[in-house]
Amino acid sequence: MDDLDRFEPELHTFSGTVRLWATSTAEVITDSGLVLFLDTRGQPPMPVGSRVKIDTRKYRPCHFVTKVTPV
Repeated sequence: MDDLDRFEPELHTFSGTVRLWATSTAEVITDSGLVLFLDTRGQPPMPVGSRVKIDTRKYRPCHFVTKVTPV
């Protein structure tokens, strides 16, 4: 990992239900019960209760969403 890159190198994919989706942040409860705090800048808003599949890159303390797909 490049010292200037704040992201971990690999993608993580999760599926779950939207608990909160604001302008630039969101919370998703995964199918395994994990609550993810997400940075959603540049992504379309998703309604609360929607089932989604998300691709993320992890950086501390949350995940940056690179792609959102309604399920």
